Amino acid sequence: MKKLLIITLLPAFSFGMDMQEAVNVALENNLEIKQEKVNLKKAQIQLKEDKNLFMPEFFLNFSFTFQKDTPYTKIPAGVLPFPLSFKQTEKDFRYFDVGINYPIFTGFSRIEKLKISRLDIDTAKYMLSEKENHITALTKKAYLDVLMAKSLVEIYKKQLTAVEKHLERVRAFFKEGLVARIDILQTKVRLSQVKRDLRKSEGEFKIALERLKNILNVKDSFPVEPVNVNIPESLNLQSLIEKAYKNRTIIKAIDTKLEQLQGYERIERSPFLPKIFAQAKYFYTDQYPYLDPKENYAVSVGLSWKFQGIKPYYASLKVKQDYRKMRLKLQQLKNDIRFQVKAAYEKYLTARENLKVAEDSLSEAEEYYRMTVEQFNNQLATTTDVLDAESMLTAARKGKEISYYQLIKAFVDLEEAVGGSIR
Repeated sequence: MKKLLIITLLPAFSFGMDMQEAVNVALENNLEIKQEKVNLKKAQIQLKEDKNLFMPEFFLNFSFTFQKDTPYTKIPAGVLPFPLSFKQTEKDFRYFDVGINYPIFTGFSRIEKLKISRLDIDTAKYMLSEKENHITALTKKAYLDVLMAKSLVEIYKKQLTAVEKHLERVRAFFKEGLVARIDILQTKVRLSQVKRDLRKSEGEFKIALERLKNILNVKDSFPVEPVNVNIPESLNLQSLIEKAYKNRTIIKAIDTKLEQLQGYERIERSPFLPKIFAQAKYFYTDQYPYLDPKENYAVSVGLSWKFQGIKPYYASLKVKQDYRKMRLKLQQLKNDIRFQVKAAYEKYLTARENLKVAEDSLSEAEEYYRMTVEQFNNQLATTTDVLDAESMLTAARKGKEISYYQLIKAFVDLEEAVGGSIR
């Protein structure tokens, strides 16, 4: 179904890919996510392997033995009235057996191993979900970087047009003797600077697009579409932290690891318990010349109980220390997530305020530029004044665009920290 989705989206790339489509492609195509999917598949195979621990063990043995001499048993005279000699075994003989072994009870180790394998699948799913959350945020931010770089290219193009237009005005004024030649040279120098800035911004746009393609694991370029993200007016920090504790699957993965360690601890203690097994087999041998019959069937039930000192006890203690370490790791993880949410929240608030300031600055810069050009046309301002006003306007435009996309990126970081949508 997912492959069908990608195939469906491919024709649309030539017309543009919006941010959600980019996320969908990344979730299907990203190489880091594919690695996590391999880990999940591996865990599923491991479960199938461990289920075979409850299956009987089949065995088949065959051997052909050659001896240099035929072994005899000799009884000297005295024990019997006469000496006696008879073959102990044949000189060359065969042995064959086939059957099954079944472990009836193994000290609960098989049951615990099966539980651990099932928990391993859960852990792999949680880690896949955590990676998808990260790649989703990474894709969105890379997409926004492309849009931001693209908007900066457009801003420099506007600046280039404005400076070229001013150069035409200056040349016209120079012909009328209203300005000096130095005004033309000054404007040409600024024009060269703008062209360099434009070329640099175009390169940064290409780099941003390549980074996005790298995340999506695609080779062909595609147009990007504008985004319209609805950001809540107000957010509650404590609610965000609680939601992060609930949503972040990395926490669930560590909880699952704790359960697995408890299972490993019980496995390490299992040697203290006896092992019960059953066996059924058919065997044949012509080793003994007087044995009759040479083939037979046997069914046996046995018990085995062995351990070396209290080694299993200390082995379980080591696992218990790993359990305590994992609990500390879980606590540290929760602290890190709380810090991540707080940091993202503060950056979000700062970005929101920066956008308001940038919008006000842009409005003032536009008005200042308009008035300066009008004064220049009336010979009340110099070329330096116009070029400075134009630089201020370009800087304000850049500031507004950068602040806008930084706000969205800060919101994306906040969603990543929380572990899901907060809209």
